[in-house]
Amino acid sequence: MDSSQSFREQVRRRRRQKIWRLVKLVLFTAASAAACFYGWRFLHSPSFAFGSVSIHGTSLLTEADVISLAGCGKGPLNLFNASTSRVREALSHDVRFQNAEAAYRFPVTLQVSVEERQPALYVANSYRSYLKLDYNGIVISVTTTIPDAKAPVLAGVKCGNLYLGDRVEDEGVLQILKFLQQLTPEAQQRIGEIAVDNKQEVKLQLSGCFPVRLGKAQELAQKAPLFMTVFNEIKDKNIKAEYIDLTFAKPYIKLPPKQGAV
Repeated sequence: MDSSQSFREQVRRRRRQKIWRLVKLVLFTAASAAACFYGWRFLHSPSFAFGSVSIHGTSLLTEADVISLAGCGKGPLNLFNASTSRVREALSHDVRFQNAEAAYRFPVTLQVSVEERQPALYVANSYRSYLKLDYNGIVISVTTTIPDAKAPVLAGVKCGNLYLGDRVEDEGVLQILKFLQQLTPEAQQRIGEIAVDNKQEVKLQLSGCFPVRLGKAQELAQKAPLFMTVFNEIKDKNIKAEYIDLTFAKPYIKLPPKQGAV
């Protein structure tokens, strides 16, 4: 009798222990789940600040811009909410930039690196305004006047009804852009105006110097090496000339007539 009661008590004790262990496991699991849930919510809270922004290659973007593009609204930056793919996607549609990259950097930095589109040429459009083009023919701004001397002006050509982000399709203009892209920064800065006549002949004006005849617009890109050779020869010399003709393979310098000549 006593042994049977003792056995039943042992069984009940083990059963209570198992139930208590199960209850503790359930409570621990629930507490862990609640901690994870509220921890996740806290880490992803818009008000939780975590990380910093690093911008390279431009002064046109601010930290606030990057934070907004990354999906963090008006900030602060929270790397648990930030998305590099969103930043890349947004910047790929920003006409100001030619290339853009966004990546996480150790320890907690969102780094954005961009390459700005460089102004190459001003050209008129059909709305009595001017298009600023980059070297690929992309319209990077539209203005009613020419605001600066960061790029030469193209005279004698209109590019039709183009808007911000459009690409020029005129082959002559594209050839001029390819020509300019092959020049050194020093040579680019010396060009004040490029003119195209009704025969599609191109002439450029060097600032403080004489004009240079380059030939047909459609063949202009291949003239860049010859132009650079001549430019490097004359840039530091006080040459008095009416113009330089690079229409043919051999450069020709037209000198002014001698005073008093009959």
